Amino acid sequence: MDRRTFLITTGAACLTAGRAWADRRIVNSPGDGFLNLRTGPGSNFDVIRRMGHGSSVETLEWSGGWVRVRHQSGAIGWAFGKYLARPASSGGYRVYSSGDGYLNLRTGPGTRFDILRRMYNGEQVAILEVSGTWVRVRHESGAVGWCSSKFLRQ
Repeated sequence: MDRRTFLITTGAACLTAGRAWADRRIVNSPGDGFLNLRTGPGSNFDVIRRMGHGSSVETLEWSGGWVRVRHQSGAIGWAFGKYLARPASSGGYRVYSSGDGYLNLRTGPGTRFDILRRMYNGEQVAILEVSGTWVRVRHESGAVGWCSSKFLRQ
């Protein structure tokens, strides 16, 4: 193999590896509903924008606990990695509530907890945790909360 062929092959392999390293994440910040996108990897850097809970990003670079991302809006900056979750895998469960056509997503495992949102029949969730008849799920929107398992179908 000549030098030129080697360099072209090696360069293409590096570009492919770089693209494979980036992955999609979901902003998981239900407490205040957003995650700051900053100009650099630290809380001392300026805020570019607030990324809403459930919005998606593509990871570009990691530095300690900070991640350089491209937000779905196209904005590029740094976010704290603790609040970026992997999206729910496909082939999960679907909401099925024959009575009113929706299921409440709650802040905790029980009806005494606040409602985060309504999940409608046919919408998809991935189960993250089980506590009795209640399950912690990631809704297809990216929202994470608890619901009754008896209203989910595979």
